[in-house]
Amino acid sequence: MTQDPADNWKHWPQGWYAVARADALRPGQIHSGHLAGQPWVLYRGHSGTLHATDAFCPHMGAHLHNAQVCGEALVCGLHACHLLPQTAAPTLPEHIKAGCRLAVRAWPSAEHFGLIWLHPPAAAIPPLPFSGSDGGHHWLAAGPQAVAADWRAMICNGFDLEHMQAVHQRQVEGEPLFERLPENGLRMTYRTRVLPRGGLSSWLMQRLSGGVIHLVHTCVGSSIMVQSRVGRFRTSAVFALLPQDAPGTRPEQRHSVALAAIGIPHGARWPTLQLRLARALYLAFLRKDFRVVEGMRLQLNHTADVGVQAVTAYQHTLADMEHHP
Repeated sequence: MTQDPADNWKHWPQGWYAVARADALRPGQIHSGHLAGQPWVLYRGHSGTLHATDAFCPHMGAHLHNAQVCGEALVCGLHACHLLPQTAAPTLPEHIKAGCRLAVRAWPSAEHFGLIWLHPPAAAIPPLPFSGSDGGHHWLAAGPQAVAADWRAMICNGFDLEHMQAVHQRQVEGEPLFERLPENGLRMTYRTRVLPRGGLSSWLMQRLSGGVIHLVHTCVGSSIMVQSRVGRFRTSAVFALLPQDAPGTRPEQRHSVALAAIGIPHGARWPTLQLRLARALYLAFLRKDFRVVEGMRLQLNHTADVGVQAVTAYQHTLADMEHHP
């Protein structure tokens, strides 16, 4: 039996993952989760600086989601150990006393497009996704949204040209252009024509665009950036996915968390109105996709879609997430 190309996707490809909205984490607040089975906690110090570290106190293993933020440190709720993340590998004493002060391992973290991104500690840290595309824009974040779907299905969906007509009432015009990027990404450039009977959002897109939408989709790991030109309006959108299940989970039983951010160029007229309108249109577009990929058992043996084939070939080149205990 021929192996399905979907089986060669990495469940946790090496890279950065969006884990929260930047505006949802205030000074003194703590957020927790895991990447590739590695638990973490994320918090803002009282100065507003972002910090991330391993989720368990090195003293006796208490989970730090119950800690308190004190200045730029975490104070463990079990024995009041003060923990301060640092990038240099810390050396822990053989015996740790209650109330002591310890340097702990920091996780790489960053704010980007109004989202918070994490990367597990590793020997080499790649650039942030789409790092050359965040300047010169106003950004408005959305999510998190729990989706009952495999993240791989949603990345495929983002490059699935044949679904555009069936789901979004848009017809692809001409041949798409594919380009591998130096920062280990894949870019697809194409254009679509808005078809009638697509509902309110399609009617509005038709009015704004004159019928034709120019698009660039860029995939980096489990995230996609969509840059669109709709008439005289230009927008950028980031769609980031966070797997929630172990790699052995059946595809139709997998879940993901989605975060998004919408950007419009500085200098745009009525930026708040444009941002909210762009976000509403983009989220309406995504909701249609969420409905059709929920519970999907991804299989790629029989698809002839050039976009799906291109993003699958790209995903096969990615490395698995490193694990540095």
